[in-house]
Amino acid sequence: MTSENNVTPEIQAMITRAHTEMAQENWHDASETLGELYSSVATYEVNYRLVTALFMDEQYQLASSYADDFLMNYLEEESDFRMVVALAVQNQSFVYAQQLAMLWDDLGTRQTVLQEIRDAEVRAESAMSATFQTIARQFYHLSDYSVIEQRDRYESARHLPVNQFVVGAKYLLVDPYATPIIRATLLEDLQKLRLSEDVVYRWLDDELYTIKLNNLPILTNLKIFEDIADLLDEKLGHDDPIAMDMLAQQVRFELTLLYPRVEEVVTDPESWVESSIDRYYQRSNLTEMATQKKWHQKVRKLTENFFEN
Repeated sequence: MTSENNVTPEIQAMITRAHTEMAQENWHDASETLGELYSSVATYEVNYRLVTALFMDEQYQLASSYADDFLMNYLEEESDFRMVVALAVQNQSFVYAQQLAMLWDDLGTRQTVLQEIRDAEVRAESAMSATFQTIARQFYHLSDYSVIEQRDRYESARHLPVNQFVVGAKYLLVDPYATPIIRATLLEDLQKLRLSEDVVYRWLDDELYTIKLNNLPILTNLKIFEDIADLLDEKLGHDDPIAMDMLAQQVRFELTLLYPRVEEVVTDPESWVESSIDRYYQRSNLTEMATQKKWHQKVRKLTENFFEN
């Protein structure tokens, strides 16, 4: 389960106990032992056994949250991939389940898993029709609520059957009262569902644009996103790692607000980073050109307002 080197007697005792509990299919005790072990030995091997024990003990939500720590490892073997999708289905996280399914390359397996998700949605709709109607209604009218309530209702909406989520998302993408971060996050969520249809969205300039979802790039895969992350690391990583972490979060949020038109706005990533660093240290900045500076100020203000709520 872990290397014999540098293992304390306490850790070794937990490993032995976990082995015994799993062999006896005593899943509840095994999950508790492995949870304690994982807090000291956070390896994929321990994580895998912990997630398995929690799955078998029907602690699906907790299992899913631990699996996220090593998600890419679970996408290497079909049985492991199907387990993390099954966890999402058990948690009725249907949007996330489909997003996971679309990460699997083999088309036949993917289609099988997608059908399992559709079947689970039908069963859930039959059992929870009134609940889904309430969640859907609150989602479609998201802009009627406070920012904090919007976040909660958005999370609830990701438990809707995918087709209901998509209907609400398309409505909110053009809603002038929906916050820019909600619209940008919706686009990211829809992109991960790998739908091959056109959507209309309202952007930061309040204009409507049409885009084919399967042409949408993933934000974190954009070269400009990587360039900005590298520049932050280069300029602050050694000298001020705390500032780098804070600015990395802030910049991620700013670029999310600009999505999917990031590259049209950030034409000079170095001056975007320099401006962010100067503002952090309360220094004046003269490097940003007027158009980029205008958009940078706009998303910075939106970011500040969001975190104040």
